[in-house]
Amino acid sequence: MATTARVVLIGLGAIGREVLKALDGVASVRVVAAADPQFAGRDAGEVAGLPALGVAVVARAEEALVAAEADVALVLTASGTAEMVPIVEAAAAAHIHVVSSCEDLAFAEWGTPELARKIDALALAGGIAVLGTGVNPGFVMDRLPLQLAGACVRVNTIRVERVVDAAKRRGPLRAKVGADLTPDQFAAGVAERKLGHRGLPESCALIGRGLRIHFDEIQTSIAPVIATASAPRAGVAPGRVAGLRQSAIGLYAGREVARLDLEMSVCAPDPHDRIQIDGDPPLDVRIAGGTHGDRGTVGTIINAIPALIAATPGLKTVLDLPLYGTL
Repeated sequence: MATTARVVLIGLGAIGREVLKALDGVASVRVVAAADPQFAGRDAGEVAGLPALGVAVVARAEEALVAAEADVALVLTASGTAEMVPIVEAAAAAHIHVVSSCEDLAFAEWGTPELARKIDALALAGGIAVLGTGVNPGFVMDRLPLQLAGACVRVNTIRVERVVDAAKRRGPLRAKVGADLTPDQFAAGVAERKLGHRGLPESCALIGRGLRIHFDEIQTSIAPVIATASAPRAGVAPGRVAGLRQSAIGLYAGREVARLDLEMSVCAPDPHDRIQIDGDPPLDVRIAGGTHGDRGTVGTIINAIPALIAATPGLKTVLDLPLYGTL
């Protein structure tokens, strides 16, 4: 970037603190405000284990946005589009672009079209761009497959498989996949929408948009991975839940065009990301070990900053942005 981007950081949880560390020492970015009710009154740098930045954390996102003279807000708190509306409203009033790790925002038009239209209208009125991104959704199961499809003369189907070892991830992920629950507890958690990975159907819908197809239907499913005596999972007794398998399938004109399969479980064997494209030419790309969820999310968030500043106003998806590398 030609000039220094002034950033408001909203949310100093695990990802927010890692984002702050990643930005430390980056000459093209300066954190000018931060918000998180848990750390209100403390210095943002000290919260992240850095030297003091001279930025006092405030409790509310709106307070930080109103007070700051900034270019971009990095919102690392919400998962639902509805939670983003008041934040975008405050950002638009202050003419501050928004990049968020909110999974539903990655393609809000699919899951919450009315809220998507509202956010888009707010962004247009404020002259700002708004983007939801991350590793998944935002990269592994949507942007990357479509980038690979750009080398194909014809694409018949796209299949993406992602296997994540939850034992190597933070506690919240283990909880999200239902690790160590009974099968009945898992079923109840799914029914109450407390378990499962958010954003998978959004990724599937993004693939449809990238292929210039509006899917007739996106079928979703979620099932537990059960630990067994013959396949032990660290800390999970046989018969209890070690994680989940989740799928999203995009159907068009009676056929399966896109299939996304995700397993996140404790001690999942052979973690990897795999993208298979049946087309001309066919492609089969495998990332051994998989893309690191937390570090990858940090990368996608901070590297989107210059692209978003240069974007036209409105609610964006990662498909609207040019290719970009590191800051």
